[in-house]
Amino acid sequence: MARIPQHFIDQLLERTDIVSLIDERVSLKKAGREYTACCPFHDEKTPSFTVSPTKQFYHCFGCGAHGTAISFLMEYDRLEFRDAVDVLADAAGLDIPEEATSQSSSGPPREPLLDAMRQADRHYQAALRRDPGVIDYLKNRGVSGEMAKLYGLGFARDAWDDLTRRLPNKAAAAQAGLLIERDSGGYFDRFRNRLMFPIRDTRGRTIAFGGRTLGDDSAKYLNSPETPLFHKSDHMYGLFEARQAMRQLDRLLVVEGYMDVIALAQHGFPNAVATLGTATTASHLTTLFRHTQEVVFCFDGDAAGVRAARKAMEHSLGVMRGARRVRFLFLPDGEDPDSLVRGDGGRDAMAAAIESARPASEVLLGELTEGLDLATPDDRAQLVERARAPVNTLPPDAFRAEMVAEISRLSGLPPDDIRELYAANQPAPRPATAQNDAESNKSTYSAELPPVTRGLMLLLADPSLAGHIAGTDGLRDNDNPGAQILAEAIDFFARNPNVSVAQWLEHHREYRFFDRLQRLAAADPPGDAEHRAGEFADVVARLQKHSRSRATLRQRYNALVAQQERGPLDAAAAKELKEVLSQLQGRSPPPT
Repeated sequence: MARIPQHFIDQLLERTDIVSLIDERVSLKKAGREYTACCPFHDEKTPSFTVSPTKQFYHCFGCGAHGTAISFLMEYDRLEFRDAVDVLADAAGLDIPEEATSQSSSGPPREPLLDAMRQADRHYQAALRRDPGVIDYLKNRGVSGEMAKLYGLGFARDAWDDLTRRLPNKAAAAQAGLLIERDSGGYFDRFRNRLMFPIRDTRGRTIAFGGRTLGDDSAKYLNSPETPLFHKSDHMYGLFEARQAMRQLDRLLVVEGYMDVIALAQHGFPNAVATLGTATTASHLTTLFRHTQEVVFCFDGDAAGVRAARKAMEHSLGVMRGARRVRFLFLPDGEDPDSLVRGDGGRDAMAAAIESARPASEVLLGELTEGLDLATPDDRAQLVERARAPVNTLPPDAFRAEMVAEISRLSGLPPDDIRELYAANQPAPRPATAQNDAESNKSTYSAELPPVTRGLMLLLADPSLAGHIAGTDGLRDNDNPGAQILAEAIDFFARNPNVSVAQWLEHHREYRFFDRLQRLAAADPPGDAEHRAGEFADVVARLQKHSRSRATLRQRYNALVAQQERGPLDAAAAKELKEVLSQLQGRSPPPT
């Protein structure tokens, strides 16, 4: 997002009606001030999906899906952020402005970089066709000419300037990661004597390369660096080819290597993808689940594979809502997908291995119970505590309910007790009912919530409340980062009374608590306008009072420290300094 000017995103959302956008894809019905439908992101019979024309925001009370018009296109049309913006810009008749190249701007123009990638792609593929040695290497690895063409395999010759001499815009090629600038001036090729694997975005454009050495280079694989086109934690090798091969991706296989992807495709599994030299991230999972409902991770059965599976599990939990499933396939020692599918068992052996992959629930429970003797009360209690964090990460739907039921069975605690215990560790409960009515909306809101949470919920439900606040200085000085976000939101809506909540949210897409802000925007606090205004003013006043109290403590602490530097404190002053320091370090929350 940072590479598209924010003012353009604002303009785009002003010209986009989220109701019309969604209604073109999902039939909406008017229901009071909002529109409803059966959720397009999970199976349901009773509509729990709502669209607010005022907020320009959608939310499902069943599976928790929510977001702006951009988010909807990313989820429903399975687009990356940039592509979703392209779709909305085309519909609005707007051209995405070219980014300036200064460091203070949002980055270099993309088209010259994409053009350099296209030229490099053609050059590498042509070089492979003319090199018998590389062709023999591929044949020995069992890669057919058809697969080499389908995946655009190429070859970077063993020369320092083979590509450099052929690219006219060398500065753009360097920004795209193809060339490296010499300290003494000029450029040289980043990739040399390597089999080249083009990495494509969801529109089929080459945005990076992975290169496998064909010599004695110590780095077996070399990937493009992070560039304005390429962020390795957001992209998967082979995803574009998988989408082209299969109209409906019921399942995606996540493997470790480029050659694994190609070998599986050649033997009838075109739905394989690979991470790009990094562990699976939450961003990877979000991307994968835009295209399928089931992800099967294929790992080696050794210690490294188990560690990779744990990391993948950790990132999977937060996105496993609705019908989404994650399974884990641990291959026998010495095997990888490439060797297994080419072995004696061939395709049938790989198909059987995939079908036997273990469900995420089984793997997670195995992790949670590892080393525990569930015949003892202490270890059963330890299981319940171990499970608290992963269960609280899960969205409130069927998978979470199943996990609670299984932990209840293993620990002997009733499910309601476990839910109550875990809820005590949940700062912001999300609606667990699929009924889209006033009661389910109210279930998100409680006077017992922290004041910052209540303040943001109230403001995002009615941005006009910002106009009733005289100033936000006290909030901006608050130790709580959420209070600073609240202050920023008050100032924003006070200056822009006609701007939608969705537009404000898009200003925070790269904020690490962006999804939490969206959940707060989905809430509908109870009470009429007068009641909400009174409560909002009270919340802000309490937060500002807390800030003033903290400021007073800091002033007193500084005075006592200064006094101590001039000489030893007496007993009373030393005691006071200790108490003040304890209060400051405790960062006690403001009163509710």
